[in-house]
Amino acid sequence: MAGRTFVDASILVRLFDDDEPERQAAARALIGAADGPALVVSGPVLAEFMDAVTTRMARPLSAVVARRALAELAELTVVPLDASLVSAAADTAAEMHLTIRDALAVEAAVVGGCDRMATEAMAHGSLARGVRIEDPAGTNGEPLVSRV
Repeated sequence: MAGRTFVDASILVRLFDDDEPERQAAARALIGAADGPALVVSGPVLAEFMDAVTTRMARPLSAVVARRALAELAELTVVPLDASLVSAAADTAAEMHLTIRDALAVEAAVVGGCDRMATEAMAHGSLARGVRIEDPAGTNGEPLVSRV
């Protein structure tokens, strides 16, 4: 049985980012290659996704399209934000010299039972709390979807 993959907001945003077609294709391949239960997100990731696609992209999504995408992403396994997750993330951020945002993603991946995390925000190939960090576009543009 394949492992579970935590998908960070940086990858979810790429699904709609036409400015970098290679990264967009890698993100779409990752999402399309896995069964829904194999993909995990968190409440903060969904919030960051919504903010990014409606306000930070060069060509933001309309509110209707963004809400539709959010509804579909909410069907994945979602790790909720609570005080214990924030506390664990604060410890991980201090121990591993991560931002609280990255540490929240790592802790959500741990809580979600993931063995890997797809993100552009952390160093490809690194290990954080037993979770392997992977950039779906790979280090040389080679997709990593075969491991999902």
